[in-house]
Amino acid sequence: MKQIFHDNEAVATSVGFILTFSITVITFILVMNASYDMMDQAEQTVMREEFEIHGNNIALQLTEIETMVNITSNAGGEIDEIKYEMLLPLKVASDYYSVEFSNQTNEMIFESHGRDETRVKIPYELRNIQLMSTNISSASENHYMIYNSTSNMVEIH
Repeated sequence: MKQIFHDNEAVATSVGFILTFSITVITFILVMNASYDMMDQAEQTVMREEFEIHGNNIALQLTEIETMVNITSNAGGEIDEIKYEMLLPLKVASDYYSVEFSNQTNEMIFESHGRDETRVKIPYELRNIQLMSTNISSASENHYMIYNSTSNMVEIH
């Protein structure tokens, strides 16, 4: 009976198991945390690239509107209104986003949830017509660019 109380083998085995298990759990948590950080960075990269693609498409549409207005006015014609549907996705990387159009800086600013990591500035150039400064949200789905000849301005709705 006295040998049972003085035998430390069972304690050493239990402590060894607990230490090994704890180290394994901590290592697993660290690896999972690192992979989530990498996935978040990849998601932000995808968002920025998607924003650049859509921004460049909008800049191209603005250039097309200005070209049509210039060609028509040089030929002596008149345009009352031009309407373009902006094909923007509802969500990018499972998040809603907003687009700010600035007439002062001639930039479109795409961002998701106000995070600097996802902010992308896309320049555009209009020489003979103006773009109305406005903000749009992807949550409102359908968006249009409308050229108004009386104000010589493109409005975003």
